[in-house]
Amino acid sequence: MSSLYNILFNPIFLFFLVFAVSVILFYAAWIELGALQFRQVVRDDGPETHLKKSGTPTMAGVVFIIIFLVVELFLLILKDYINGTKALKINIFIIIFGFIGLIDDYLKITKRNSKGLPGIFKLILQILFAGFGLIICFNYNTMSNIFAFLFLIFIIVGTNNGVNFTDGLDGLCALVTIVVSLLFSLVSFERGNNELLYINLLILAILLAFFIFNHYPAKIFMGDTGSLFLGAYVAFMAIALEMQYFLPLFGIIYMVEVLSVIIQVLYFKATGGKRFFKMAPIHHHFEKCGFSENQVVLMFSAITFVGCLITYYFVR
Repeated sequence: MSSLYNILFNPIFLFFLVFAVSVILFYAAWIELGALQFRQVVRDDGPETHLKKSGTPTMAGVVFIIIFLVVELFLLILKDYINGTKALKINIFIIIFGFIGLIDDYLKITKRNSKGLPGIFKLILQILFAGFGLIICFNYNTMSNIFAFLFLIFIIVGTNNGVNFTDGLDGLCALVTIVVSLLFSLVSFERGNNELLYINLLILAILLAFFIFNHYPAKIFMGDTGSLFLGAYVAFMAIALEMQYFLPLFGIIYMVEVLSVIIQVLYFKATGGKRFFKMAPIHHHFEKCGFSENQVVLMFSAITFVGCLITYYFVR
């Protein structure tokens, strides 16, 4: 039993086991989501090259949630790994945000449009669960520093939407977040925080498996189920590792994506219909400028890598 225990909780073994299982499940999701007609609805005003993506199986983020739940429950049963600790609470809120995305995806699919949940309702849910997450996961006393509390809510909601906006090109959100999870894994390993290390390796393994099916041309999409799940992961993990103030560096793409949408909307309203970017989020602007999807994905991932290197220099 002792030798089995040591093997199962070897980080390298856990990583490759989760990766292998994830590949199988994403392949199954590709087949089953298509059969269930859970297919992508493309924006009418999007790039013309994206029209061919219509009908691609989506909502593969459900697999993220399933794998995450099964592995975490397995670890909880086999070892008093995260029982009652910060890590378990963080996992719960990551999954909750995934379920917000799941509802959004389901409405898009059943209504056959790209709207989903009303934007204001989705934002309210994000704010509420960001606040609950800070209180429950980090024992945050709102009365001691209300401004810091509100700032962290802003970080969680902003990051969540930034990751969501980044999921607009084949492989973009997955590859950018792979780079970020590598940074989190390295930092948690060097700090000797095994609880957070296991979470980061779990996410990394799932994302690498997903990227096999999501790189250009994508066979499946994660949907809002996956992007809101990953957005919560990035935000809560940054706070857990006390790296939230470095988000403008390692999360620069998420930030630029969400800012490009805000700038576009404000400029459009202020000028009576003129556009600051050719199209927002900004990855579409680069497409309109003649860049291919692969070029944008590689460029944005390289920028993220540089931001992560700089961040690592300061937090190591």
